[in-house]
Amino acid sequence: MSNSECVVVSFGCNDDGQLGTGAKRRPTLAIDDVSASNFPQQLSNLQDKDVVAVSCGSRHTMALTASGAVYSWGWGSMGQLGHGDLKSINEPQKIDFFEKEGHMVDYISCGGCHSAAVTNDGTLYMWGESHWGQLGLPKEYDAAHESLPVKCPMPEGEADEVIVKVSCGGTHTAALTSLGHVYVWGRGDSGQLGIGSAWLKDPENESLMGASRPHLVKGFDGEKVVQVACGAFHSAAVTEQGHVYIWGKEDYGMLGVGQSSDQQIPKRLDYFDDIPVLRVSCGGWHTVVVAKSGDCYAFGRGEYGRLGLSDTKSRTRPHLVKALKGKPVIQAACGGSHTLFVTSDGVAYVAGRPECVSILVVQFACCEGILTTFLVATATDD
Repeated sequence: MSNSECVVVSFGCNDDGQLGTGAKRRPTLAIDDVSASNFPQQLSNLQDKDVVAVSCGSRHTMALTASGAVYSWGWGSMGQLGHGDLKSINEPQKIDFFEKEGHMVDYISCGGCHSAAVTNDGTLYMWGESHWGQLGLPKEYDAAHESLPVKCPMPEGEADEVIVKVSCGGTHTAALTSLGHVYVWGRGDSGQLGIGSAWLKDPENESLMGASRPHLVKGFDGEKVVQVACGAFHSAAVTEQGHVYIWGKEDYGMLGVGQSSDQQIPKRLDYFDDIPVLRVSCGGWHTVVVAKSGDCYAFGRGEYGRLGLSDTKSRTRPHLVKALKGKPVIQAACGGSHTLFVTSDGVAYVAGRPECVSILVVQFACCEGILTTFLVATATDD
């Protein structure tokens, strides 16, 4: 799909204006006796912006355009919108900082109450809440929050090594470098940093519950990491060989390793040793893995049917999402209590709330400039 055909739609909770529709309400639509409490709506004020990526935080949202501009909206009381104040807004507003400084942004990520952006020269900028050290900033910065993007100082790496991707979790952050190294910082008391007790031994650490500056994650068996994902209390990475490593809090089986204790350092998920993996997504209490074959696997908390397994049971080991068998998945995104799957034919499937439906399909198509949306129940929760 070309940029001229791309549209941005939003649906879900809108108490803080995070849908960007200019209102604080939840649009409703009933289809075939299924009440879809959050009907997808097009964000018309982003229509001509050539949006190439969107990231959703707990209560705020960001969009990235092809020209490297960043827009944000939603809850802003921790400075997570990056506009230099603590105001909340219910429509997309450009973050002027990057344009004023002459920076083009290549990658964005929203966390619980913090945000991040990587510019085209490999520089990482952070803003928002910093109570847990999740911004990775030096101690001279405000301990509570930053309302404008601030350059995050990274440890000196190898020659020509730069940041290429970033993932913001609930209260921690992970950055991926061009050489496949992973750096983490922020809250770490559940093992979500993957560095064991290293943060406790750091004399320069300013956080009592984690790491206030970036630390290198070891334990990938010498493999180059190509993707990293942060959830609320856990993290995961995919290597060039297609292996999955996971670490952090072990509740409801969201690590998928069948253990009952937290994992302090990366552990390879042996279930996928013979199933090459494309990407992984970490949610509030669940995890979804997309294989290179297009098959999708889910594990962790099953409440609301967020795993897409046609029930609300939790799973401690990966389970194939059978409802999507034969529909090759290319992308998955986990929220707090729902999951969105995108298939190779451009269809988005949503698992989770409302409670009466565990898989919804949301198909977007532009026809003569009009956004057409179809919601079809494909699996019900008994």
